[in-house]
Amino acid sequence: MKSIEIKILGRTYYFRSDEPEKLKKTAEYVENQLEKLNERFNTIDQNKLLVLYAISMTEKYLAENDDYKNLSVKLEQINNLLDDIEISKK
Repeated sequence: MKSIEIKILGRTYYFRSDEPEKLKKTAEYVENQLEKLNERFNTIDQNKLLVLYAISMTEKYLAENDDYKNLSVKLEQINNLLDDIEISKK
């Protein structure tokens, strides 16, 4: 594991990671999103920004999870149709 220094909202955090470049990229994304929220809501309260970000990411996660479930159901339906086609060919 490699030690890595990450700065978010002017604060420095230290992590250990097997994938330091991936962690840096993730931290840059988080920093960018927090800056966008800060511009949008014009607040200097870092706790509020972090809560807004957590809510935003959770909303995205839940929406993508619902999409995944819907696609899984559709895939199951398609597989059943393909099974029916194969059975009728025999």
